[in-house]
Amino acid sequence: MTKIACVTMMKDEDFFLPIWFRYYSRIFGAENLFIIDHSSARAIVEMLDPELRGSRVNTFCLPPRAETSDIKRERSFDKQRFTAISGFIGGLLAFYDLVLFNDADEIFVADPARYRDLADYLDRSSLRGQIAAGIGVELFHDRHSEAAFDSAAPIFSQRRNVFLSPLYSKPHILGRPSTLSPHAVADPFILDPDLYLFHLKFVDAGHLYNRQEVRRRAGESDPVLWESWKWEGSVAQGQLTKFEALPIAQKPLSGRAVCRSLFGRATPIEIGAADGPERLRNRSGSKQRVLDHISKQDEARLRKHRYILPDAFAESGI
Repeated sequence: MTKIACVTMMKDEDFFLPIWFRYYSRIFGAENLFIIDHSSARAIVEMLDPELRGSRVNTFCLPPRAETSDIKRERSFDKQRFTAISGFIGGLLAFYDLVLFNDADEIFVADPARYRDLADYLDRSSLRGQIAAGIGVELFHDRHSEAAFDSAAPIFSQRRNVFLSPLYSKPHILGRPSTLSPHAVADPFILDPDLYLFHLKFVDAGHLYNRQEVRRRAGESDPVLWESWKWEGSVAQGQLTKFEALPIAQKPLSGRAVCRSLFGRATPIEIGAADGPERLRNRSGSKQRVLDHISKQDEARLRKHRYILPDAFAESGI
């Protein structure tokens, strides 16, 4: 059996951390989950639902930026945090076959029409010693047809609306050490159409607005934080309105169909390999990401429609 570890890095993710922890702990066991905490206001265990608090919680706490070296603090925070993440994952790979990394508002999901769950997919795959990515999708709250999100209930019984987002085809399943960055990795990797990365940022309108307001206030006092943290809450809500207006695609969501339309084949694609797809963007870049092998026209085409997830997702219990 493939030995799997799951890692996230987060700060004050009271809403998303319980979702991430519940999903992965049921598949791989809480003892194989690792949380890198960047100075949250509350203890990690206090963010978890009561029924999860008896679980083993492996936490590694990083100091606040104000308490780090003056020289290191001037660097990009993303560069700083991914140096830590890459090193941490490299260490875990001395004990595990594969390490999965997500932000707290992301989960990897294997196609439920083909695999029992993510563990089944990883056991049947040939990813040991490899690096892999899945098809990136945004799962969002359609306020016209869906109620407020219950974070303790199954995700796909409440949310079925998605659109494709190749930026979130993150190559963050690692079977060997590498240097990670936000949406990329330093080495060639496999894009598997039977694997999805769900980004959950827009899963609930109320939480989206509240989270954005908290982050905007943090961004006002820390100029190094990401620009998206500085949006007004109304800007984030405007994005949700745009998603809701997307027409529904006539064909069901299929990772294999996506790969066929982009790369001419429905089987796993080697991104960054000499015989892989041509690099169309950032040609001189040293990082490897799916988006750089997709034209802007194809990216726009992918985002023109939304999909209703097939019933297999709702029936999976995720």
